[in-house]
Amino acid sequence: MKRIVVLVLGLIMLQGCSEFQLSSEKKEVIVDKISPNTITLTFCGNAYMNQKEVEKYALQRASSEALSKGYAYFVIVNKEDKSKFCTLSSGMNKKSPDNAPPIKNSGYLTASEFVEPNVTLTIRCMKKGEKTPENAIDAEEFLNENFPGMNK
Repeated sequence: MKRIVVLVLGLIMLQGCSEFQLSSEKKEVIVDKISPNTITLTFCGNAYMNQKEVEKYALQRASSEALSKGYAYFVIVNKEDKSKFCTLSSGMNKKSPDNAPPIKNSGYLTASEFVEPNVTLTIRCMKKGEKTPENAIDAEEFLNENFPGMNK
């Protein structure tokens, strides 16, 4: 009987931990087509990712989207940092309002605080042969350099 009580209590404790673990592992990409050659995509990171990684994965998805639609290049028309400041309370994530600063006045996060990095990109795609601006990103080249073997 004592073992059953200990087992049940252990499972209850693990359930509280797994809720944060599941939400902190979440990565999500939202893609919206604005026009035939313009796409908005949002890459939502997690507590284990930094902003640079999130931007890299957003560009990876932008490259894949461009190639899948028959385009060779894309330009970032707009980039928005939509990172959220989060705290842990009672084992759950609680997000602050969108206008809250990502880091408190001290400049350091405590053990119960973290930043969930998110980025939204609006890209305009171009086909080979079209005039491309200097800042155009070659989708295939980006994938080959940053995610070798992915574009095969």
